[in-house]
Amino acid sequence: MTKKQICESKNSFAYYSALGGIEAKHIEYGICDYLYVVSGAWTNNKRYHKLKIHYTDKSPYIILHGYKCSMDEFIVM
Repeated sequence: MTKKQICESKNSFAYYSALGGIEAKHIEYGICDYLYVVSGAWTNNKRYHKLKIHYTDKSPYIILHGYKCSMDEFIVM
């Protein structure tokens, strides 16, 4: 399945108020964990992403367009 198909087939479970709205759709667990998101969710310019989840001592985070988004700052729906 493509990133777009995965994102469209899943319900959003969290969002982040930046970059036109980021909606978290799915987490793929494995050796490396990935988060499928839709950026620009509140605009007409939606983009679909598969982002690696980086883990630190403080909080896991993703990087989208050079912008570090801490998973602690996502708002659970």
